[in-house]
Amino acid sequence: MRTLIKALALASSTFLAAPFAAQAAEAPKAEQPAFVVHKLTDFLYAIGEPNYYQKNYSYLLVGSDHALMFDSGANQKEDITQVARRITDKPLSVLPSHLHFDHLGGLHNFQSIYLVDTPFTARFRRADGLYQVPEPVYLGNIDHMTLAPFKVSRLVKPDEVIDLGGLKLRLLSMPGHTPDEVALFDEAHNILLSGDHLYPSWLLAGNLRDYVASLDATLKVINPQTTLYGAHADEDPSKVPAMTYADVVAVRDKMQQIQAGHAKGEAFSDPELIRSSELYKVEKDISILTDIQFTDGRGYGY
Repeated sequence: MRTLIKALALASSTFLAAPFAAQAAEAPKAEQPAFVVHKLTDFLYAIGEPNYYQKNYSYLLVGSDHALMFDSGANQKEDITQVARRITDKPLSVLPSHLHFDHLGGLHNFQSIYLVDTPFTARFRRADGLYQVPEPVYLGNIDHMTLAPFKVSRLVKPDEVIDLGGLKLRLLSMPGHTPDEVALFDEAHNILLSGDHLYPSWLLAGNLRDYVASLDATLKVINPQTTLYGAHADEDPSKVPAMTYADVVAVRDKMQQIQAGHAKGEAFSDPELIRSSELYKVEKDISILTDIQFTDGRGYGY
Protein backbone atom coordinates (compact mmCIF):
# COMPACT_ATOMS: atom_id res chain seq x y z
CA MET A 1 0.00 0.00 0.00
CA ARG A 2 2.82 2.39 0.93
CA THR A 3 4.50 1.52 -2.34
CA LEU A 4 1.30 2.30 -4.23
CA ILE A 5 0.87 5.64 -2.43
CA LYS A 6 4.51 6.56 -3.18
CA ALA A 7 4.06 5.67 -6.82
CA LEU A 8 0.89 7.75 -7.07
CA ALA A 9 2.59 10.65 -5.31
CA LEU A 10 5.57 10.46 -7.63
CA ALA A 11 3.35 10.33 -10.69
CA SER A 12 1.31 13.25 -9.40
CA SER A 13 4.41 15.33 -8.68
CA THR A 14 5.84 14.49 -12.09
CA PHE A 15 2.56 15.44 -13.77
CA LEU A 16 2.41 18.73 -11.87
CA ALA A 17 6.09 19.53 -12.30
CA ALA A 18 6.11 19.03 -16.04
CA PRO A 19 3.86 22.02 -16.91
CA PHE A 20 5.80 24.25 -14.51
CA ALA A 21 9.07 23.10 -16.07
CA ALA A 22 7.69 23.88 -19.49
CA GLN A 23 6.56 27.29 -18.29
CA ALA A 24 10.00 27.98 -16.82
CA ALA A 25 11.65 26.98 -20.07
CA GLU A 26 9.34 29.24 -22.02
CA ALA A 27 9.67 32.20 -19.64
CA PRO A 28 11.18 35.22 -21.41
CA LYS A 29 14.74 36.07 -20.56
CA ALA A 30 15.35 39.10 -18.39
CA GLU A 31 15.86 42.18 -20.55
CA GLN A 32 19.49 43.18 -20.77
CA PRO A 33 20.33 46.74 -19.67
CA ALA A 34 21.17 49.20 -22.42
CA PHE A 35 24.08 50.64 -20.42
CA VAL A 36 26.62 49.09 -18.07
CA VAL A 37 28.80 51.29 -15.83
CA HIS A 38 32.45 50.60 -15.00
CA LYS A 39 34.00 52.80 -12.33
CA LEU A 40 37.60 53.41 -13.45
CA THR A 41 38.58 56.03 -10.85
CA ASP A 42 36.79 58.28 -8.36
CA PHE A 43 36.24 60.78 -11.19
CA LEU A 44 36.04 58.63 -14.35
CA TYR A 45 33.33 56.18 -15.38
CA ALA A 46 33.07 54.11 -18.55
CA ILE A 47 29.50 53.57 -19.75
CA GLY A 48 29.33 50.61 -22.10
CA GLU A 49 26.62 49.42 -24.49
CA PRO A 50 27.38 45.68 -24.63
CA ASN A 51 24.23 44.80 -26.56
CA TYR A 52 24.84 47.32 -29.34
CA TYR A 53 26.55 45.84 -32.39
CA GLN A 54 29.42 48.36 -32.33
CA LYS A 55 30.07 47.84 -28.58
CA ASN A 56 30.24 51.57 -27.85
CA TYR A 57 31.76 53.12 -24.75
CA SER A 58 31.15 56.67 -23.55
CA TYR A 59 32.90 58.27 -20.58
CA LEU A 60 31.67 60.37 -17.68
CA LEU A 61 34.17 62.71 -16.02
CA VAL A 62 33.20 64.30 -12.71
CA GLY A 63 34.95 67.36 -11.30
CA SER A 64 34.11 69.29 -8.17
CA ASP A 65 32.07 71.86 -10.15
CA HIS A 66 30.92 70.17 -13.35
CA ALA A 67 30.49 66.80 -15.04
CA LEU A 68 31.20 66.03 -18.68
CA MET A 69 30.14 63.13 -20.87
CA PHE A 70 32.56 62.28 -23.66
CA ASP A 71 30.06 61.01 -26.28
CA SER A 72 26.35 60.53 -25.71
CA GLY A 73 26.04 56.83 -26.49
CA ALA A 74 24.54 55.12 -29.51
CA ASN A 75 21.16 54.30 -27.96
CA GLN A 76 18.45 56.59 -29.32
CA LYS A 77 15.67 55.53 -26.90
CA GLU A 78 17.24 54.93 -23.48
CA ASP A 79 18.42 58.14 -21.77
CA ILE A 80 22.13 57.97 -20.95
CA THR A 81 21.83 61.12 -18.82
CA GLN A 82 19.79 59.09 -16.32
CA VAL A 83 22.81 56.82 -15.92
CA ALA A 84 25.01 59.85 -15.30
CA ARG A 85 22.51 61.23 -12.80
CA ARG A 86 22.80 58.06 -10.71
CA ILE A 87 26.50 58.87 -10.37
CA THR A 88 26.56 62.66 -9.96
CA ASP A 89 24.27 65.62 -9.45
CA LYS A 90 26.81 68.12 -10.83
CA PRO A 91 25.83 70.28 -13.84
CA LEU A 92 26.21 68.01 -16.84
CA SER A 93 27.46 68.69 -20.38
CA VAL A 94 28.39 66.45 -23.30
CA LEU A 95 31.21 66.64 -25.84
CA PRO A 96 30.99 64.36 -28.91
CA SER A 97 34.30 62.78 -29.87
CA HIS A 98 33.11 63.30 -33.47
CA LEU A 99 29.85 63.67 -35.37
CA HIS A 100 28.96 60.08 -36.24
CA PHE A 101 25.55 58.59 -35.43
CA ASP A 102 26.83 55.98 -32.97
CA HIS A 103 28.22 58.73 -30.71
CA LEU A 104 25.20 61.04 -30.97
CA GLY A 105 22.31 58.71 -30.10
CA GLY A 106 21.58 60.42 -26.78
CA LEU A 107 22.57 63.97 -27.75
CA HIS A 108 18.97 65.19 -27.59
CA ASN A 109 18.84 64.37 -23.86
CA PHE A 110 21.52 66.93 -22.95
CA GLN A 111 20.76 70.54 -22.10
CA SER A 112 24.42 71.56 -22.50
CA ILE A 113 26.44 70.49 -25.56
CA TYR A 114 30.12 71.25 -26.22
CA LEU A 115 31.61 71.02 -29.70
CA VAL A 116 35.12 71.29 -31.09
CA ASP A 117 35.64 74.65 -32.81
CA THR A 118 37.16 74.05 -36.25
CA PRO A 119 36.38 75.28 -39.78
CA PHE A 120 34.78 71.89 -40.43
CA THR A 121 32.25 72.12 -37.57
CA ALA A 122 31.67 75.85 -38.19
CA ARG A 123 30.06 74.93 -41.52
CA PHE A 124 27.11 73.43 -39.68
CA ARG A 125 26.09 76.60 -37.81
CA ARG A 126 22.86 78.04 -39.14
CA ALA A 127 21.83 81.70 -39.17
CA ASP A 128 19.68 81.09 -36.07
CA GLY A 129 22.72 79.79 -34.16
CA LEU A 130 21.67 76.13 -34.12
CA TYR A 131 23.95 73.48 -35.58
CA GLN A 132 22.56 71.24 -38.30
CA VAL A 133 24.81 68.38 -39.37
CA PRO A 134 23.97 66.87 -42.78
CA GLU A 135 23.25 63.14 -42.96
CA PRO A 136 26.28 62.36 -45.17
CA VAL A 137 28.43 63.58 -42.24
CA TYR A 138 26.70 61.82 -39.34
CA LEU A 139 25.68 58.77 -41.45
CA GLY A 140 22.41 58.30 -39.60
CA ASN A 141 20.74 56.25 -42.32
CA ILE A 142 22.88 53.30 -41.27
CA ASP A 143 21.05 53.18 -37.92
CA HIS A 144 17.75 54.77 -39.05
CA MET A 145 18.62 57.88 -37.07
CA THR A 146 17.74 61.51 -37.74
CA LEU A 147 19.85 64.11 -35.95
CA ALA A 148 17.83 67.20 -35.07
CA PRO A 149 19.44 70.67 -35.08
CA PHE A 150 21.02 71.36 -31.71
CA LYS A 151 22.24 74.29 -29.66
CA VAL A 152 25.93 74.43 -28.74
CA SER A 153 26.60 75.82 -25.26
CA ARG A 154 30.37 76.03 -25.67
CA LEU A 155 32.79 75.84 -28.57
CA VAL A 156 36.15 74.37 -27.54
CA LYS A 157 39.24 75.11 -29.59
CA PRO A 158 41.97 72.51 -30.14
CA ASP A 159 44.44 72.50 -27.21
CA GLU A 160 41.97 74.42 -25.04
CA VAL A 161 41.58 73.15 -21.46
CA ILE A 162 38.16 72.24 -20.07
CA ASP A 163 38.23 72.77 -16.29
CA LEU A 164 35.58 70.74 -14.46
CA GLY A 165 36.83 71.91 -11.06
CA GLY A 166 39.96 70.09 -9.90
CA LEU A 167 39.87 68.04 -13.11
CA LYS A 168 41.39 69.58 -16.23
CA LEU A 169 41.07 68.09 -19.70
CA ARG A 170 42.93 69.26 -22.79
CA LEU A 171 41.05 68.85 -26.04
CA LEU A 172 43.24 67.41 -28.79
CA SER A 173 42.24 67.59 -32.44
CA MET A 174 42.94 64.17 -34.01
CA PRO A 175 41.67 64.07 -37.61
CA GLY A 176 42.02 60.87 -39.58
CA HIS A 177 38.92 58.86 -38.73
CA THR A 178 36.92 62.02 -39.39
CA PRO A 179 38.01 65.67 -39.80
CA ASP A 180 36.43 66.57 -36.44
CA GLU A 181 37.74 63.66 -34.32
CA VAL A 182 38.97 64.76 -30.88
CA ALA A 183 40.54 63.20 -27.79
CA LEU A 184 40.67 64.40 -24.16
CA PHE A 185 43.95 64.32 -22.25
CA ASP A 186 44.05 64.42 -18.47
CA GLU A 187 47.69 65.28 -17.90
CA ALA A 188 47.51 65.18 -14.10
CA HIS A 189 46.34 61.55 -14.10
CA ASN A 190 48.03 60.58 -17.40
CA ILE A 191 44.81 59.38 -19.05
CA LEU A 192 43.83 59.79 -22.69
CA LEU A 193 40.23 59.32 -23.80
CA SER A 194 40.73 58.64 -27.47
CA GLY A 195 37.25 58.24 -28.98
CA ASP A 196 37.38 56.64 -32.42
CA HIS A 197 40.95 57.81 -32.94
CA LEU A 198 42.25 54.76 -31.03
CA TYR A 199 40.51 51.68 -29.66
CA PRO A 200 41.37 47.94 -29.65
CA SER A 201 39.28 46.80 -32.62
CA TRP A 202 38.76 47.87 -36.27
CA LEU A 203 40.05 51.39 -36.80
CA LEU A 204 38.27 53.00 -39.76
CA ALA A 205 40.63 55.25 -41.69
CA GLY A 206 38.93 58.19 -43.35
CA ASN A 207 42.18 59.87 -44.41
CA LEU A 208 45.53 58.08 -44.07
CA ARG A 209 47.70 61.20 -44.23
CA ASP A 210 45.74 62.92 -41.47
CA TYR A 211 45.60 59.73 -39.41
CA VAL A 212 49.37 59.23 -39.48
CA ALA A 213 49.94 62.87 -38.52
CA SER A 214 47.48 62.54 -35.62
CA LEU A 215 49.14 59.34 -34.41
CA ASP A 216 52.51 61.10 -34.45
CA ALA A 217 50.95 63.95 -32.47
CA THR A 218 49.46 61.46 -29.98
CA LEU A 219 52.85 59.89 -29.34
CA LYS A 220 54.26 63.32 -28.54
CA VAL A 221 51.57 63.85 -25.89
CA ILE A 222 51.43 60.46 -24.18
CA ASN A 223 54.17 58.30 -22.65
CA PRO A 224 54.66 54.60 -21.88
CA GLN A 225 52.73 54.99 -18.60
CA THR A 226 49.67 56.67 -20.16
CA THR A 227 46.35 54.83 -19.86
CA LEU A 228 44.23 55.04 -23.01
CA TYR A 229 40.50 54.35 -23.22
CA GLY A 230 38.74 54.19 -26.60
CA ALA A 231 35.16 54.27 -27.84
CA HIS A 232 34.63 50.66 -29.00
CA ALA A 233 35.39 47.35 -27.31
CA ASP A 234 36.99 44.38 -29.00
CA GLU A 235 35.28 40.97 -29.15
CA ASP A 236 34.45 41.11 -25.42
CA PRO A 237 32.01 44.03 -24.92
CA SER A 238 32.16 43.63 -21.13
CA LYS A 239 35.77 44.86 -21.09
CA VAL A 240 36.51 48.59 -21.17
CA PRO A 241 38.49 49.21 -24.39
CA ALA A 242 41.96 50.06 -23.13
CA MET A 243 45.17 50.47 -25.11
CA THR A 244 48.85 51.00 -24.36
CA TYR A 245 51.61 53.25 -25.65
CA ALA A 246 53.07 50.23 -27.49
CA ASP A 247 49.70 49.67 -29.22
CA VAL A 248 49.73 53.25 -30.49
CA VAL A 249 53.25 52.83 -31.86
CA ALA A 250 52.19 49.62 -33.62
CA VAL A 251 49.12 51.31 -35.15
CA ARG A 252 51.19 54.30 -36.31
CA ASP A 253 53.86 52.07 -37.85
CA LYS A 254 51.31 49.92 -39.67
CA MET A 255 49.47 52.97 -40.97
CA GLN A 256 52.72 54.41 -42.29
CA GLN A 257 53.32 51.12 -44.11
CA ILE A 258 49.82 51.23 -45.62
CA GLN A 259 50.34 54.84 -46.71
CA ALA A 260 53.64 53.91 -48.37
CA GLY A 261 52.08 50.90 -50.11
CA HIS A 262 54.25 48.42 -48.22
CA ALA A 263 51.55 46.60 -46.23
CA LYS A 264 49.50 43.64 -47.42
CA GLY A 265 45.80 43.70 -46.62
CA GLU A 266 42.94 41.26 -47.00
CA ALA A 267 39.30 41.60 -48.02
CA PHE A 268 36.97 42.16 -45.07
CA SER A 269 33.22 42.59 -44.61
CA ASP A 270 30.78 42.70 -41.71
CA PRO A 271 27.05 42.12 -42.24
CA GLU A 272 25.97 44.86 -39.82
CA LEU A 273 28.14 47.74 -41.00
CA ILE A 274 30.72 47.10 -43.74
CA ARG A 275 29.96 45.68 -47.17
CA SER A 276 33.60 45.65 -48.24
CA SER A 277 36.99 46.96 -47.12
CA GLU A 278 40.69 46.22 -46.97
CA LEU A 279 41.82 44.98 -43.56
CA TYR A 280 45.38 45.28 -42.22
CA LYS A 281 46.11 43.36 -39.02
CA VAL A 282 48.17 45.21 -36.41
CA GLU A 283 48.25 43.02 -33.28
CA LYS A 284 45.85 41.19 -30.98
CA ASP A 285 42.35 42.36 -31.98
CA ILE A 286 43.56 45.67 -33.44
CA SER A 287 43.30 46.18 -37.18
CA ILE A 288 43.00 49.03 -39.67
CA LEU A 289 40.32 49.25 -42.36
CA THR A 290 40.71 51.25 -45.56
CA ASP A 291 38.75 51.46 -48.83
CA ILE A 292 35.55 51.09 -46.84
CA GLN A 293 32.10 50.69 -48.32
CA PHE A 294 29.24 50.62 -45.81
CA THR A 295 26.26 48.27 -45.99
CA ASP A 296 24.12 51.07 -47.46
CA GLY A 297 26.48 51.21 -50.44
CA ARG A 298 28.30 54.45 -49.58
CA GLY A 299 32.05 54.72 -49.62
CA TYR A 300 33.81 56.13 -46.59
CA GLY A 301 36.59 58.69 -46.52
CA TYR A 302 37.38 62.37 -46.90
